[in-house]
Amino acid sequence: MGGGKSYSPQAVSAPVPPDPPVESGGDTEAVRKARDNERKAQLAALGRNSTIISGTLGDTSQPNVAVKQLLGQ
Repeated sequence: MGGGKSYSPQAVSAPVPPDPPVESGGDTEAVRKARDNERKAQLAALGRNSTIISGTLGDTSQPNVAVKQLLGQ
């Protein structure tokens, strides 16, 4: 039955990825601040939309609490 040593091929190491490109400095500090402020304003405005159920005024219907009812009737 041959209990010899099993041979496996040599592991090949992955090539080293190139360094990421360095930004050329096209964005100034003012541009970055303006972009950040715009993003923050958009995120803040997301929760301000009215909902389908209540709208901007809330639920304006009158509740039906004057009449007592039994379940199933």
